Amino acid sequence: MSALFFRQSVSSLNALAKPFALLLVLLSCNLQSLAAHAATDKEIVEARIPVLAASLKNEHPRLLLRPADIPALREFLLKTLPAQTDGAALARLAVAPLDNKPLPPQPAAVKNGTQSGSEAWRQGYMVANDTGNWAWRYALGYQLTGEERYGREAARWLMHLASWKIDRDVLHTNDELFIQHLRPMIFAYDWAWAALTAEERATVSAAIAARLTLLAEHVQPKFALTTPTSPDNSLSHPMRFISTLGLGGLALYHDTAAAPAWVAWSYEYYQRQFPVWGGDAGGWSEGLNYWATGMTQHLRFLEAMKLQGFDEPLQRPFFRNTPWFAAYNLMPYPASSFGDLTNIMGPTPSIALMLEKFALLQQDPYLLRFGHLLTSKYPTAFSYYDFGAMDAMLHLFRRSQSKLQEAELTQLPQTRYFNDIGWVAMHSRLGNKDSDIMLAFKSSPYGSASHSFADQNSFVINAFGEPLAISSGYREWYDSPHHVGWTRTTAAKNAILIDGQGQQIKSATATGRVSREISGDRFSFVTGDAKAAYAGLATKALRHIFFVDRRYFVMLDEVAAPQESKFQWLLHAREEMGLDPDNNRIAMAKGIARLDTLLLSPPPGQLSLKQTDSFTPPVASGYEKRMPNEWHVTAETLKKSKEQNFFSVMYPHRDGYSAEDATIRTIKASRGYAVGIKTQDADDVVFMATENDAVIRAENININGLAGSVSTRGSDTRINLIEARRYDSRLFSFDSDEPLSLEATVTPETINIRFAPHKATQLTIQKSTSVRTVRGISKDNWDYDVNKRQITIKLPAQTADITIVPLIGGLDRGPSSPGN
Repeated sequence: MSALFFRQSVSSLNALAKPFALLLVLLSCNLQSLAAHAATDKEIVEARIPVLAASLKNEHPRLLLRPADIPALREFLLKTLPAQTDGAALARLAVAPLDNKPLPPQPAAVKNGTQSGSEAWRQGYMVANDTGNWAWRYALGYQLTGEERYGREAARWLMHLASWKIDRDVLHTNDELFIQHLRPMIFAYDWAWAALTAEERATVSAAIAARLTLLAEHVQPKFALTTPTSPDNSLSHPMRFISTLGLGGLALYHDTAAAPAWVAWSYEYYQRQFPVWGGDAGGWSEGLNYWATGMTQHLRFLEAMKLQGFDEPLQRPFFRNTPWFAAYNLMPYPASSFGDLTNIMGPTPSIALMLEKFALLQQDPYLLRFGHLLTSKYPTAFSYYDFGAMDAMLHLFRRSQSKLQEAELTQLPQTRYFNDIGWVAMHSRLGNKDSDIMLAFKSSPYGSASHSFADQNSFVINAFGEPLAISSGYREWYDSPHHVGWTRTTAAKNAILIDGQGQQIKSATATGRVSREISGDRFSFVTGDAKAAYAGLATKALRHIFFVDRRYFVMLDEVAAPQESKFQWLLHAREEMGLDPDNNRIAMAKGIARLDTLLLSPPPGQLSLKQTDSFTPPVASGYEKRMPNEWHVTAETLKKSKEQNFFSVMYPHRDGYSAEDATIRTIKASRGYAVGIKTQDADDVVFMATENDAVIRAENININGLAGSVSTRGSDTRINLIEARRYDSRLFSFDSDEPLSLEATVTPETINIRFAPHKATQLTIQKSTSVRTVRGISKDNWDYDVNKRQITIKLPAQTADITIVPLIGGLDRGPSSPGN
C-alpha cells in the first residue's frame, strides 16, 4: 500500500480558542522579538512602538516599496515587462496618461439597504475608489519616471481628496465610500511624498490623519488584543478596515503623533487575534468571496510590514494555512460553495494572484501551481475588493527576483478538513478540472452569523468542470427580500427541513459541528451534527457522508423532532432535474457532467418527489437576467413521525464514459443500511450504520462498526472500514479492542492494511491460511497461532502499515461464513 495520506480527527472544535495575553517584555538581543504575553492592550501597543521606531526609517516610499527598490522597479516595468508577451498590456498601465482629467465632486453618502439606496451607495464608493486610484497611479508614474509633472498631477488629485468633507456621518452612512477613497489616498501620499510641497504635505497628511482618527475610533473598540472577539453580524467591514488603519499609520509614521500607535495596534491584532472568522486551520467562515475580498486588504498591510522587517503575523498557523482554504474549496472553473456571493463562483485573476503571493511569501511551489491552475491572467483593473493592476505589477517585480518553481499536485492529500470553521473539502483528483470530483461539507461552530448562511450539515458537489449540487440563491443587494427570505435559509441548501422549517439565520448560536472526519488514500468519511442550528425543531440532526473510492458518495441522515413531523430532503441545481418518483431517482446534468441520486430509504412509496424552478421570494425585478431561476427538488416523507433516516447514493459521472456507468441495487439489511454499486471495473458493496447502533448485518456483511465498503476488482479486493471493532469476511476477519479505521487491499499474494486506530489497540485477525510473516511491525508486536490460524497484533496509537504474507500457495478464497 502506498505511503500516502491518512488522517483521523474526532471532534476538533477548539479552533476559536486563542491564548490570553499576559506580560510583554522586549528582548534586548532582538528588538523585533517580543514576549508572547502582556497585561493590557495599552501595554502591548506601548511595548511595540519602540521596536517599530528602531527599524522604520524616516523615508518614502514605505508602503510595499522602498527607495532601494525604485531603480530595479523602473527597469522591470518600463523595459522588461513590456517585452513579455503576457506582460505588455499590464506594463502599459504603469505610467498613466497626463490628460488633465476633471476632478469628480465628492459623492453623496447614501445608506445601503433598499434597491435604489443600494445602487446610489454602490455608485458612491465606486467614484471614491476611482478618485483615490488616479492619485495613486500618478504617484506611481512619478516614482517610475522621476518627472515633476507626474508629481504635480498626483498632488492635484491628493489635494482634491483632502478637500472632501469626510466626517463621522460619512463613515457610518457609507463606510465603503469612506474606506475606498482613503486607502489609495494613503498610498498616493506615501509614493508622491517627495513631489509634494511642504504645504501640500501638511494639508494631505492632516486630512488623512483626521480620517484615520475616525477609523480608529470606529474599529478599535470592536477588537481586543488580549481576548478573542465573538463573531456577530457587525464585524465583517470593521475587521477589513484594520489594514487601512495600519497602512495609514505606516505612511504617516513620522508625520503624526498618533501614527505609531495605529501601526502597533494593527500589527499586534494580526499577530495575536486575527481573524474573527477562522483559526489556525486557515478557514474563513463567511465563505470564499469574503475571504478573497478581505485578504486582499490584509495582505497589503502585512506585506508592507514584512518589507520593513516585521513578518511575525505571516508566520502564524492561520496565515500559513489560509491559502489552502482557497486551493481546496475554489475550483478551477465556475462552481458552487458556501457563504455569501458564492452560489456560483469562478476563479479570478485576483485570487490566482493571491495564491501566487502566498507562494512567494512561504516559498511554496504547490501554491504557485494552484495559482497558475486557476488562471494565467493577471488583474488589470484598479478596484478595491480585488487585487488590481498595481498589485500585479509589484508581484511580477518580486517574482522576477525569485527562483521559486511550480510543483505538481499529485502528492498532496485529496481531502482537507478546516476544523476551525467546520468545512471539509473532498477531492478525487485535486486541481484536475476534467477529472476531479469534489464535495464540500459544512457544519460550522460559527453558525449563520455575518455572511454565513443557515446551512449546517449541507453540501455542494462540483465535478468534471461543472457545478452540480449547488448552494442556491442570489444577493441583489445586502438583505434584499430574496437574500433574506431565500438565499440565507436552509430551504435554499442541500440540507434537511423539519415540517418545512430550517435553521436560524443571522445567528452565531445556530451552530453545527463536525464530530468525525476520517480520510485515507481511497476514501473520506465525515459526520456532522446540526441539532443546535435548528433551535428546538430537532432532537437529532446527523449527516454521515462516505466518499467511496473517491468515485461516489453514500449518505445517511439521522433526523428526529420532538413531535411527529414530515421531513424534507433537499437538492438544488442550475438545470432542471429528471425525476423518477416510482424509484426515488433524481437525475442531474450540466455539460458532460452527471449526478445520479437514488434515495434508498425511505423506499419508493414512502416519499413524494417534487420539483420547482421558483424562488420564494423571487429575485427582485430587473435582476432576472443576471440571476436566473434555479431548480429545487424536495423529497418529503408522506407520513409524519418523530424520527426519520434517509439513506442515499449520489453518483457523479461523465456523459459518454461507459466505464463510469453504474448499476445501483438495494441490499436488504436487518441492521444498518447497505447498497451494491457495479460498474465495468468494480463490483462494490457499501454499508453504513446509525450512530448509536454501529452494527451492520446484511447479506454476507457482518461488521460491528460505523461504515465500510468492499470492492472487487478482478483478482484483487479493496476493503475500507470506518471505526470498526469486528469484521467478518471470507478473506480475513478481525476483532479489535478499540474502534479503528483501515484500508486493506487483498491480492492473491498478500494482504496490505493501513490502520488508523484511535488509541493503542490489540487486534486479532483470523485467516483461513497459514501466515509466513507480518511486515511493517516488529516481531515483538505480533504473534501467529498456527493451530487457530490467528494473528495477534499490537497497534500503536498512530497510522500503521502492515503486510501479511501467507505461506506459498496464496490465500484461501473459499465461501464466506454467514453473517449473524
